[in-house]
Amino acid sequence: MSRYSLKPLPHRADLFEVAVGWDAGFGTFFVIVFGPCKEGHDPELKTWEGAKPGQIPTLLHLRHLIKQYAELDPELISRLQADQRAEAGQLATTLSDFIFRLL
Repeated sequence: MSRYSLKPLPHRADLFEVAVGWDAGFGTFFVIVFGPCKEGHDPELKTWEGAKPGQIPTLLHLRHLIKQYAELDPELISRLQADQRAEAGQLATTLSDFIFRLL
C-alpha cells in the first residue's frame, strides 16, 4: 500500500490533509480527506473513498474524486501508476508462489 499526503487547494481552509494512494489488497486507489484538528483531538474524517475492493479502479476516477480538494501533479500520478504496477506484480508473484507450494 502506498500513501501520499496532498496539500488542500488554497480556497479549502476547511481541510487539514488529503491523502491518496494505492491499496493492492483491495485493488483500488483511495482518497481520505481530513478536516481541521480540534484542540486535543485528531483531525476530523470528512470522506474516505476506496475502502471497498475495486472502488476506485483508475487514476482518472481518483482525479475526479479529489478535484474539489487537491490536485494530483504529474510526478505523483507517475508514482501512483508505478505503485499500482509494482504491487500488482508482487501480488501475482505471491499467488504464483502459493500455488507452486500447493503442487
